[in-house]
Order: sequence, then C-alpha cells, then structure tokens
Amino acid sequence: MAKKNSRTTNTIYNFISSLGGQLITILMNFVVRTVFIATLGKSYLGINGLFSNILSMLSLAEFGVGSAILYKLYDPIAREDHHRIAVLMKFYRTAYRVIGLAVALIGLALIPFLPELINDYDKLAGLNINAVLIFCLFLFKTVSSYIFFAYRSSIIKANQKDYLVNLVGYVFTVAAAIAQIVCLYLFRNFILYVVISILQIIGQNVTCAILSDRMYPYIREKTKDTVEKKEVVGIMKDCGALFLYKLNNVVLKATDNIVISRFLGLEAVGVYSNYYIFYTTINTLLAKVYNAVAHSLGNLHTGTDRKHEYTIFESVMLISAILGGTAGVGIFVCSDELVLNWIGEEWLIPQPFAMLMGLEMYTLCFRIALSKYRTTMGLFQQAKYRPLAGMIINLVVSVLLVRYWGISGVLVGTLVADWTTMMWFDPIIIHRYGFENMVPVTRYFLKFLKYLITVSVTGLALYFVCTHVLTQFGWFSVGIHVVFVALAVPAVLVLLNIRTEEGQYVYRLGMDHVKKVKKKLFSR
Repeated sequence: MAKKNSRTTNTIYNFISSLGGQLITILMNFVVRTVFIATLGKSYLGINGLFSNILSMLSLAEFGVGSAILYKLYDPIAREDHHRIAVLMKFYRTAYRVIGLAVALIGLALIPFLPELINDYDKLAGLNINAVLIFCLFLFKTVSSYIFFAYRSSIIKANQKDYLVNLVGYVFTVAAAIAQIVCLYLFRNFILYVVISILQIIGQNVTCAILSDRMYPYIREKTKDTVEKKEVVGIMKDCGALFLYKLNNVVLKATDNIVISRFLGLEAVGVYSNYYIFYTTINTLLAKVYNAVAHSLGNLHTGTDRKHEYTIFESVMLISAILGGTAGVGIFVCSDELVLNWIGEEWLIPQPFAMLMGLEMYTLCFRIALSKYRTTMGLFQQAKYRPLAGMIINLVVSVLLVRYWGISGVLVGTLVADWTTMMWFDPIIIHRYGFENMVPVTRYFLKFLKYLITVSVTGLALYFVCTHVLTQFGWFSVGIHVVFVALAVPAVLVLLNIRTEEGQYVYRLGMDHVKKVKKKLFSR
C-alpha cells in the first residue's frame, strides 16, 4: 500500500517533478529538433507537425472519459473505498479499449482524404515520402496510448502522486530522444524516428501500470460488480459535455497546422513548427504544473470551507498571471532572437507573429487554470455549448485571415475564439455554480484586467530594452534577455499585488518552500 502524504506535500512533489523534469525535456526536444532539421529538412518537419495535429484530433474519441473518471475517483479515494475504486477502474479499462478501437477505425477512414489536407501532396512521392505509411504509424502511436494500460496511471494521479508518473515519463522521454538523435544521424530515416516514439509510449504506459499495481494492489480485484446503468448514463452525460470542451481545445490549436498546410503548404508548416515548439513546450510544462495542483483542488472541493477555497482560487489566478505573463512575454521578446541564433534567418516569421503567440500563451495559462477548476468542481454540463461557438469563430476567422495575413491570421482566429467565449464565460460558471455566487464575478474580471495591463506594459518595455541592449552577442544575448524576462515579469506582478490576500498567500507559500529547501540543504 502506498504511503499517504499531505495535500501540500504531494502538490510540492508534483510541481518540482514537473518543473525539473520538463527542463530536461525542453533541452532534449531542442537537440532532437536541431538534428531533425539538419538531417531531414522542412518537408519532413512539416509532415511531422501536420500528422501530429491530425492525430491529436482523433484523441477526441477519448470523449472526456479520463477527466470524468478522475472526478469520480476523488470521493472513494478520500473514503478509502477500495472496492468502489476497483469497479471504476474496471469500467475505465473497458472504455479505453473501446476508444482505442474507435480511434483506429476513424484514422483508417481518413487515409483517402490525405491529398485534400496536404496542399503539395503530389510532391511527396518525389521526396520519397510515403504519406500513407507515415500516417499509419502516427495512427498506431495514438492507438497505443489507449490500448497499452494508459488508464492505469489515473489511480496514481487521483492520489495526488503525479510526480511518479512524471518521473517515468521523463526517463522514457530522454531515452527516446537519445535513440532518435542516433537514428537521425546514422540512418536519416523518418520511419525509425516515429517507431522510437511509439516504443516510448508503450514502455511508459507499461511501466506506470506495473507501478500502479504495486502501489494499489486492490485495483486488480476481480469483481463481477459493474458501474450501474444509471451512473453510466450520468458519466456519459458528463463525457458529452467534456467532449465539447476537448473538441474546442483541439479545433482552437490542432487545426492550425491543417489550415496552414491547406493554404500555405508543408514548408510553411515546418517554419511555423519551430515557433510552435516553444508554445507546446511551455504548454506541456504548464499542464504538468496545473495537473500537479488539480487533484489537490479536487480534494479541497470535497470540503466545506468555501472562503478558504476562494482564496486558493485567487492565488492560483495570480500564479497563472505570473506563469503566463513570463512565458508570453518570453515568447514575444526572445523567440525571434532564439530562432535566428538556433537555425538561421530563413526560419524567421516577422512580427507581429511572436507578439500574437505570446498573447496566446498568456491566454492559454488562464484557460488551463479555469479548465482545471471547472473539471475538479464537476462542472461539466453548465457550459457545454460554449465550445461550439468557439470552434465556429476560430475556423471562420482563421480561414478568412490566413489568405491575407498568413500564419499570423491563424493565430488571430484562435485568440478571437478564446476571448469571445471561454475567457469570460468560464469564470461566470465557476463563480455561479462552484462558489455559489459567494463573491461577485466582477471581482475576478477586474483583477484579470489588472494583470493583463501589467503584463502588457511590462512586455512592451522589455521588448524595447531587449531589441536595443546587448543584441550583438549571439547566444549570450539570448540568455541575458531570457533572464531579464524571467526576473522582471514575476517581480512586477508580485510587487503590485503583495498587499492583496492572494499576494500574501503566494508570498508566504513561496517563502515557506524556500525555508524548507534551505533546511534540507544545511541539515546535511
């Protein structure tokens, strides 16, 4: 049986494992991407980005089952109802097997439409690129994430021990990256590159399954009991609402490469993907950070102290401004300079592209935080039609603007969809149903506006400084400018909010952790 830690301790472990391991992942991703560009070039880079996005759309077949089951697990874990947990895990296993089969069938049905999704499809044969074979490998990679015990890691996450899943993931990520680098240098073979990523997923899932069996042996309980039909209907109802949210998230981002490929070609996808790696890397890091907190939030919401819970909510929003502001301003200020020193001027996309991506990064941070709160509060039904509006707005605006403003037009489509739907509607839902109107939602909007203005002014000031100061020293300049951003944005936000309740909470939390780290270091 696994040892139980406090909610705060688990959150700290989850956060540290997310941050530390992700830094390693970032480094490995950049090394792999550099070798990929040097050995295979723009077309392969473009098809890699395009197929990754198409197959991420097939993850919609997951239908929100994972989030719904995690929400169901919080209560029996708190009550230590092992039989109930075993029944839910049995249902989860069956659901994921069905999902894996559905993804495979839908993916195979897409193969005849590949020529319509790739603008320069006819040129691929001349480049010795077998698009159908590569797509099938990407499809198997996606299906593998469902059929090879992926559901088993949910019990570890629901027990607030994401750090264990993270550590397993980092080990396999580093091993796969090293294998891919060797493969690209020695064989220049894209097929082997994809096969290695498939083996990475299978190995990671099998390892997490073994770990979950050892930590929570009761999940292997052989029981004839099943989830009651009435509850299944309720779960599927929640899944339907979560499906719309997932669909919206996919359309907001995953269709970008499809639109770019269809109207601008595969090479444009390849150029865009080098900036997109900043976005996805930070997105992955933020997702892990919020996942580290999410299960603690779900556990907190089972209590009755709503005032304390709202203080935590405001603290999370301030942290979101700090994280999103630092990441967004960093992309705006440093991404062009980084790409220039990394792979050269021919891969640059002119402003305002980096500024728009930075704003999208800032928006994403709040979107993730709001989504985690909405999900851990079980608010699946209250805003289920909001994503439909977001999808329509995104597609219409992106398709219209890509013709006139290129890749930047696609980003505008995503931003317009976000800001006209989720960014104002989700806070209303959380305040009305999660906190039962205990605090007016206008309080949230005013603080959000304050954070946005602060980050925007700080970002413009940093952009001016970093484009005029220490600009001629290559990677040294990049490093100095990254440090400027990393120090300035958090410092400004903390100083301007230090007198608020959430500011004091975040400050005390930070200082407590610093003291604990010092104590451990000097006690050795």
